[in-house]
Amino acid sequence: MAAGTPELLLPIVVDFEASGKRQLNSLHAALTEGRFGDGKDILHQLKGASGTMGMLRFEELCRQCEEQVTLGQIPTRFAELAPLLLESVSGAASYLENNPGPHITP
Repeated sequence: MAAGTPELLLPIVVDFEASGKRQLNSLHAALTEGRFGDGKDILHQLKGASGTMGMLRFEELCRQCEEQVTLGQIPTRFAELAPLLLESVSGAASYLENNPGPHITP
């Protein structure tokens, strides 16, 4: 995460929870309908966004799921995605709230 700007990052992290839930719903629909290409794209987006925000466990789970979807398989750990999304967002938000950046005076 960008150092020294938690007040700017916190809304982005919080918004990721809502957008991530929407993407997971879309992922479920895509996989249910056999649209593995769409599922791979969704997981790739989630993986990239979570990695950018330092949510490494969620990023890794998305990577593993993406590999399986690429092979035309339903991810064996699919059910873990939503709970880990919430846990990751909560952890990142808590970190940002409790670690304010340096106060720079002009």
